[in-house]
Amino acid sequence: MNICVVSTFDGTTEDYMELWNSLEGQREKIISDYDIGVVRDGKIILMMNVIDMDLLQEVMTSDDMKAWDKKHNCVDVIYSLEEQN
Repeated sequence: MNICVVSTFDGTTEDYMELWNSLEGQREKIISDYDIGVVRDGKIILMMNVIDMDLLQEVMTSDDMKAWDKKHNCVDVIYSLEEQN
């Protein structure tokens, strides 16, 4: 399933990339491909092909992720994507 996550947060792009890089061992189990677009510091657009939605949900609701979200006042808006022919 292809999804788009628009994350708005108080912080820098480097803050977000540190979080993203900390998930390196788990990412390969969750997604098969992704693209990250930097809108500006504090706003990222992540498009990814999710292969394990349950594991994604587990990671997104983990205590570490909740703590990061709270620290950075992060709001994620998630969209389902379908390719149009």
